[in-house]
Amino acid sequence: MLIYLILFAFGLMVGSFLAVVVYRETKDIEKNIDGQRTFLDFLPSWVKGRSYCDFCHKQLSWYENIPLLSFLIQKGKCRKCGKAIPSNYFLIELLTGLEFVWIYWLIQRLIFFEQLEGMHSFLVLGFWLFIFSLSFALALIDFKTQILPDSLIIVGVGVSLLRLFITGRWEFILSALGLFLFYLFLYLITQGKGIGFGDVKLGLFVGLTVGWWQWTIVATFLAFLLGSLVGVILIIAKKKQMKSAIAFGPFMLLGMLIAKISGEFLWNSYLGLIGF
Repeated sequence: MLIYLILFAFGLMVGSFLAVVVYRETKDIEKNIDGQRTFLDFLPSWVKGRSYCDFCHKQLSWYENIPLLSFLIQKGKCRKCGKAIPSNYFLIELLTGLEFVWIYWLIQRLIFFEQLEGMHSFLVLGFWLFIFSLSFALALIDFKTQILPDSLIIVGVGVSLLRLFITGRWEFILSALGLFLFYLFLYLITQGKGIGFGDVKLGLFVGLTVGWWQWTIVATFLAFLLGSLVGVILIIAKKKQMKSAIAFGPFMLLGMLIAKISGEFLWNSYLGLIGF
């Protein structure tokens, strides 16, 4: 039980950081800054400066940044100006804390994790906590802005490549390149109207994370299936029209995570269904 409490608390802290990343990246995209830039303008905004109130610009103290508790104690308002703090911060922190607990519970039940011991086991857990957290942030930003930040994709690809240096599974690069080229082909033939170039770049991250080419196929199929189902539901509910754009990144990431967890089962089930 103690490990779950520790992971939940750690997840809350990571969630607090993710909330800042999502907010600042979304804000930068919406501002769409043009004109002359300094070197600092090219850095992602989430690496610059401490948290502050977006209304009165007061820099927040450490006791105003305690995940969940500060929001509840301050009744969701800034201590100085009294403006409401977006509830997204509270929800992202809570969901990330629960996510960390769930991931630990999940990987304990996966066969490969039972074979790991000591530091190797710790590194595997850390890697998947990172992957799920980054995917969560990317999905939220893409859902809000329909843009996938290069800074986060680069970080994800970099960490995934570092994992290959440790595991030696260089065949995962072929899966990543294959998926990148597949989405690049779709981007070119639809002239960017079917999917965006951000989705093409995200394909590298998805391919490196999923790894095995069979699971990459599963992840891609699930992305299109889930995206189509949600699109049809939104059209029926009159929330979207046939020509309305829908962020595809969240479905790519969801397909990736499902494939990583259940890819072997889904692939073998498909082979059994078609008689192989």
